[in-house]
Amino acid sequence: MSDDWGDEEPGIEAQPFEPDEYDKPGRDVPDREPGRVLGVDIADLAASLAAPAIRAVVHKAVADAVKEAVQTEVEEALDPTVVEDLQGQAAVAARRAVAVALDALDEEPDEEPTLYYGSVDEFVREYLVKNYRRRVDGERAVWAADWWNYPEATIRLDALWRAWEHLRLDPTTGMSVWFRDHAEHHMSVLLDPYGPFAAAGPGKDRVNTNDDQKGAELPYTAPPPGLYTDERVGRD
Repeated sequence: MSDDWGDEEPGIEAQPFEPDEYDKPGRDVPDREPGRVLGVDIADLAASLAAPAIRAVVHKAVADAVKEAVQTEVEEALDPTVVEDLQGQAAVAARRAVAVALDALDEEPDEEPTLYYGSVDEFVREYLVKNYRRRVDGERAVWAADWWNYPEATIRLDALWRAWEHLRLDPTTGMSVWFRDHAEHHMSVLLDPYGPFAAAGPGKDRVNTNDDQKGAELPYTAPPPGLYTDERVGRD
């Protein structure tokens, strides 16, 4: 191999790098139209943001001017005489409000509503057995005419009565709620052959049944005198 580089054929001569004309020192970079960055149109974005920004600046300027004007007008209107008058009116209004509140505290609580039925017996006799009619054969459905001899049944019937007294005061949905949440629940238990009246059976002479007549009232026998007193007495 010859060490004489002059004998080799010339290669490709490297061309000198010419910088962009705008990268040359002293040259101004002209304004360029906004393009897109990451899929965002810069021009559209700037246009959409400009109007709200302008409104915000104007709104603040107007609000500051209004606030200053209002403050000036109010300070001029509230001379010592007006302030004293306002304080006097506020004191009078406060005393009246306190007096009304104290009167309300002194009022007697609302009286307990008068009972419609005086006892659970009257409720069972006058309302329940006449309105909650079911066929009772002493086997598939049971009932005891002498219901007052069955402790659990008595408690449930008393609960039905007191719930009825409370819900009757609601003229809109009171009775619907009573039937749905109270009557249907307790009466289903009471009429169940395995419920509180399970030992009653048909009773002597089928006194605990009503299957001999369609739509008959539930069987009922009056309790001994004095067993249930009228709770309305002494409430008036």
